[in-house]
Amino acid sequence: MKRRIFFGVSATCAGLLYFQLSSRAENVDSGRTLYLKYCSSCHGKDGRGEGPVSPSLKVKVPDLTTLKKNNKGVFPLSRVMSSVDGSQSVRAHGEPSMPIWGEVFKKELKEEKYRELTTLHETRTIAEYLATLQR
Repeated sequence: MKRRIFFGVSATCAGLLYFQLSSRAENVDSGRTLYLKYCSSCHGKDGRGEGPVSPSLKVKVPDLTTLKKNNKGVFPLSRVMSSVDGSQSVRAHGEPSMPIWGEVFKKELKEEKYRELTTLHETRTIAEYLATLQR
């Protein structure tokens, strides 16, 4: 009996681990796609701040690959998310009247039933992708 329980628990844990890892891989792919669509024109494909639009901006575009290094070795997920969704003002993103990505996501998802939740998910997916670019 103990042996069956052990194997049952082991199989369940293995299944959950597989699901979590495959889900994480899908999030990285989704995050990369969203990042390339919304962020790379300024921040560059590699996140180092050398996108095609960056030379025309008034403020130097930051290197997003050093966020963890510049935050004592901890990736600032919440701060990154609030920068992306507009709840934290970022000088380089322009005047407050300029559309912020959180608002853009909401407009693009106007037909979605859970628009706020989907917007939060997209924002987090971009932030998690940026975590993978850290040097």
